[in-house]
Amino acid sequence: MEDQFADPDDHSNNGIDTLSTTTTTTAVFRNDELDKYLKMNIEEIHKIPNPLPFWKHYQQKFPCLSLLARRLFSIPVTSAAVERSFSAAGLAVTERRSSLDPQTLNDILFARSIQ
Repeated sequence: MEDQFADPDDHSNNGIDTLSTTTTTTAVFRNDELDKYLKMNIEEIHKIPNPLPFWKHYQQKFPCLSLLARRLFSIPVTSAAVERSFSAAGLAVTERRSSLDPQTLNDILFARSIQ
């Protein structure tokens, strides 16, 4: 029976080779999937502005890439990020800074967002 709490630093052969093989197999599968996608001839019907129908159509052929596309192109379920942006902008534009150039304001907000 495999020890699920085994220390990966142990030098005994208690499932670590299996984990390594599984990880390698998954990585190879994902690389093969990406290679197939990059070599694919995309039909004109699928060259549309919204990529989600394309990925839904090819979900069986590209399961990992379609999942990534759904996560990347989906609309967030909350507006928290937008609310934070408006709040930060409200704090940056004060009465004394009311005539800031839009690009300067953008630069201030960007600098604050990476801190």
